[in-house]
Amino acid sequence: MTLSDFLTEAQLTHAEFGRKIQTTQATVSRYANGSRVPRPAVMARIQAVTGGRVTPNDFIPFKPELPDAAREEAA
Repeated sequence: MTLSDFLTEAQLTHAEFGRKIQTTQATVSRYANGSRVPRPAVMARIQAVTGGRVTPNDFIPFKPELPDAAREEAA
C-alpha cells in the first residue's frame, strides 16, 4: 500500500503523520508523492506506525520490463 493511500484511508494529514514518525509535514509530503524515499530508520518508523501496511517495497516504483519480442513490436 502506498503511503498516500494509507494516509487517505487512515484520515491522517501529512502533519499528523509527521509527528507520529518524528519528521516534518514537508518531508511526509515528499514521501507520499514519491519525490523522496525515506532513510532506513524512518522507513522502520513508517512500517511500525502503519502496522506493517506500508513497507519499504511500497516506495519502489514497479515497472515491469517488456519481453524482447514485445519491446521490438513497440518500437
